[in-house]
Amino acid sequence: MIEHPMTHQLEFVVAESKQDEASVLAQAVRRGLELLYKEAFIEAYLMGRVSREKILNELGAEELADIEFQRDAFRRDVAWGLADG
Repeated sequence: MIEHPMTHQLEFVVAESKQDEASVLAQAVRRGLELLYKEAFIEAYLMGRVSREKILNELGAEELADIEFQRDAFRRDVAWGLADG
């Protein structure tokens, strides 16, 4: 995707959605914060600062399974890369 200045993106979304600029900005902040919260929550889980039960309740079983699969695959790749061949 081509990267456009945020002002261009904002103008486009306002025009296409027929919403006022303040509503679009509020929605963008809300979505951005949700994404940042989720990323921080996952990192806290992977670093052992959040329990498995908490992340399960927050994100659900399917999302947790994906996170743990990716973590385990990464660990296997690192172990393979560090193994004497």
